[in-house]
Amino acid sequence: MKAVGYSYLNLYYKLVLPKLGAEVYQDLKADKECIKQYGASVRKIIPGTWKVVDSPYEHMVLAIKHQGIRLHYFAAVFKHVNTAELALFIKSKPTSIYNRVIWYLYEWLTGELLDIDDVRSGNYIQLFDDRYYYTLQDGEKDKRTRVINNALGTREFCPTIRKTSRILEIEQTNVYETAYAEMQNIGADLKADVIGRSINYLYTKESKSSTEIEKETPTKQKMKRFLNTIKNAGLFELTKEKLIDIQNQIVEESKKSDDYRQNEIYVGATIQRLGGLDEDVHYIGPLAKHVSSMMDGLFATHEKLMLDASLPSLMHATVISFGEVYIHPLVDGNGRTHRYLIHDVMKQREPRHEFIIPISAAILKNSIEYDRVLETISRPIMSMLDYELDADNDNQAIIHNDIDYMYRYPDYTEHVVFVYDMMNAAISTELVEEICLLLVFDKIKGAINDRSDVPNDKLDTIVSIIINGAGVVSKAKQDFVSQFLGPGVLLEVEDISSEFINEVREKFEVDVQELMQRG
Repeated sequence: MKAVGYSYLNLYYKLVLPKLGAEVYQDLKADKECIKQYGASVRKIIPGTWKVVDSPYEHMVLAIKHQGIRLHYFAAVFKHVNTAELALFIKSKPTSIYNRVIWYLYEWLTGELLDIDDVRSGNYIQLFDDRYYYTLQDGEKDKRTRVINNALGTREFCPTIRKTSRILEIEQTNVYETAYAEMQNIGADLKADVIGRSINYLYTKESKSSTEIEKETPTKQKMKRFLNTIKNAGLFELTKEKLIDIQNQIVEESKKSDDYRQNEIYVGATIQRLGGLDEDVHYIGPLAKHVSSMMDGLFATHEKLMLDASLPSLMHATVISFGEVYIHPLVDGNGRTHRYLIHDVMKQREPRHEFIIPISAAILKNSIEYDRVLETISRPIMSMLDYELDADNDNQAIIHNDIDYMYRYPDYTEHVVFVYDMMNAAISTELVEEICLLLVFDKIKGAINDRSDVPNDKLDTIVSIIINGAGVVSKAKQDFVSQFLGPGVLLEVEDISSEFINEVREKFEVDVQELMQRG
């Protein structure tokens, strides 16, 4: 089989880029186009009768035709391409759509002009085909190539999202509307105060879960600061200064920053090996010298998406939040800042919604899937990086090759699916569970108040005891509860409580006793 498109370019320029999910090959014996399984990936096979010229420039065209625009590939290729030959190839068919796209890509990604005269006539063409990619509605027109750059981002940072069948299936989902619908399913008479109390809990749950993902045990003061930060999401413009201010609110005093990191950074863990302690490195961020430009690109991308407003808000939140965590611009707190940004962007795009959807709680329960999604970007990067840890300098990372294009031009297709799934999981579990717990709490409280006069400071304790017992007061708590409820009253309350707890379990599949016990 003969490599075609990106596979060919990878071999021709000796790029050693990790293969794509579907590579293209030509089988001289094949008589039709087909897809074949190739281990854990697939190959798109084109027939031997198709004319394929062994030229890197022809294969650039074939790459776009068969696999779309992969910016990181072109950025890597353009570091090695013979510009004179590339210019001659483009001038051989100056009106060709593919030639003009390659021409524009070269000048956009490198910032250098090819020796080609401007196009003087003809229609403008879109850089990204919106049948296959999410794009801006109104891109920037380049008069020289007559190409409209409708990419989501900028030269400094440009994520892509492909229109896969799964994403097309979920793109119309509005997570807030889904949340409201779930509330209606619980009960049309849901009182405003119950929703209000659940909102307060969900903010607390999000703050706690986001910290637990980092395997930290925060102080009360730190939790309070993070809770306040989450509650104020969306109230401020997203800038470098604001991002650093957010970081300063959620990290320890010793790890506060006044600027982006100045050194290389990695995520890992210290592990015990036979020879002693060793570092298990999971991910290394881009070179510190690139952080500022990448973050400028991230903020510019956010600005574009805010003004254009055509990309669904949850996709917008995904590219900005994951962009931050992969760039890893701060010395500490990047993970929590990343999850904060999901809420911040959502609140900026849809400020009318009062409550938060605790995505971190869902992520915490699906940490393996979270790690898998993060590795769709981190594993290819780590496989390409040439690095070492300086044992004499506190294990400072030393990076010997610059692959900035792997960080600048990520594909976040899988990340979008993950975020939608986690939002829906948070709605169907965290949101529903908390409201059900509050309803049970109020039901039992009301039953007690109708039959007895219990001091408020004792009432909540008694209700908690009953819920913990699945509607029944345990023997260990009988003496305490009997001080306030007589035997006849207690039996009535237990009957009402047990019946309602069972009803909630059967109707909504929520075990409030378990919720109480796990806090």
